[in-house]
Amino acid sequence: MFKSILILLSSTLALTNAIDCSVKELQPYNLELIKGIHTVSTIKNTPPSKTNITWNFGICETINNNNNNLKDCPQNSDICGITSILLDNKEPIVSEIFGFNSNIQKSYSTLGKNGENGVIVSIKGANWGDQLINAELSFNCDKKIDNYEIKSNEWNGETLRIAISSKGACITSDKDKKKNNDNKNNDKDNNKKKNDNGESWGWFTWIFIFLVLFLSIYIIGGAWFQYNKGNAIDFQSALKEVIENFIELLKSLPSFVREIIEKFTGNSSNRGDYSAV
Repeated sequence: MFKSILILLSSTLALTNAIDCSVKELQPYNLELIKGIHTVSTIKNTPPSKTNITWNFGICETINNNNNNLKDCPQNSDICGITSILLDNKEPIVSEIFGFNSNIQKSYSTLGKNGENGVIVSIKGANWGDQLINAELSFNCDKKIDNYEIKSNEWNGETLRIAISSKGACITSDKDKKKNNDNKNNDKDNNKKKNDNGESWGWFTWIFIFLVLFLSIYIIGGAWFQYNKGNAIDFQSALKEVIENFIELLKSLPSFVREIIEKFTGNSSNRGDYSAV
């Protein structure tokens, strides 16, 4: 029984060792601002091919290979590197896959006095073939950058170093965290509303354009038909006649619609000839 509890506790600890923004060491910061899976790539010219190494790293969440773009990554990784060989007119060939599993223990070190310049997340001892590889994600405070910027990306075959600058890496009070996260959510909502309004306006615009085209074809086509039949002296008079007829049609349209409605509803204004008793 005791052994089962130990196994359960150890597995639970392993699952919570991801780059988790809620851990004590990251609590002073607001990395939730840049939550997500981020990517950085480096392409080298290696004749007769090119070599592309892409690093995917999760901030406040792990990498799952159910995303088609990450299908080659090991499941539940904090960091995943993929080396591909690029050949002209051929599909890329994956030659290396690096995976830093989320259950690897992490260490944290602060930058500047009391961590005011940011924090470094270190991952050591990930298995890759016959060797161990390491990674350092350096989150640097920059209050001018609302989202994030990747300042450097270095890989020497043993250690990956990525430097990220963001306002989220600055020490932030709980009140400011809530304010910043609310602003981020509001920006998302506003962008969604803008997109929705844009789509609605797009449909209205197309309907209006088709209506104008239909009326133009109707008027010009009618005038041309009248002119070819010899019912008008010239095309201009034929066009004038068609427009006048069209205007008369529009004027009679409300009474026509009202008459149709009365036919269907039975609310005719004509009560018939009968005498009251």
